[in-house]
Amino acid sequence: MLENFDKSISILSEAFARVLSRRKMVATTVKGLFATLVAATLGQFLNVGEAFAITCTCDENWTTGSPCTNIGYPCPSYGCPSGCTTCTSYDWCGGWCDYSNGKWVSCSGFGPCGKGYKVCRDCKCPDCNTKCTCLSHIVCYNCCTPQDVQAEMQRLAAMSA
Repeated sequence: MLENFDKSISILSEAFARVLSRRKMVATTVKGLFATLVAATLGQFLNVGEAFAITCTCDENWTTGSPCTNIGYPCPSYGCPSGCTTCTSYDWCGGWCDYSNGKWVSCSGFGPCGKGYKVCRDCKCPDCNTKCTCLSHIVCYNCCTPQDVQAEMQRLAAMSA
């Protein structure tokens, strides 16, 4: 009985080995590794991660109720719309502006080095009667070094001065 079982296993394993030769298995493995390497490399160059990024909004933290654009105040690339100013927790606007500096980072990880981010900003237009929020364009998209970040911060400070 064991001889028949041994013979059956031998026939089965030989048939399996013929179907799956070593050469074919090695070739398939090498092709798979090469395809994975190419995909990873292209993903780095093309910033594929950004294509699948979560939509960046100020929704979950809107302390003022709605985007400025929705109420007739078009948002600039950074800051509050024309005629509006940043609304902070020190402005006594009825508790609508929760952040001490009126802004917060909404999402990050943009750009070739992953140092770019977007900022949400609470605005009052022209006073506390109308409040809204703006989402900036990507800040520091091309930043890769501390010097790049410092230069971008100086540029933004000059824009708001």
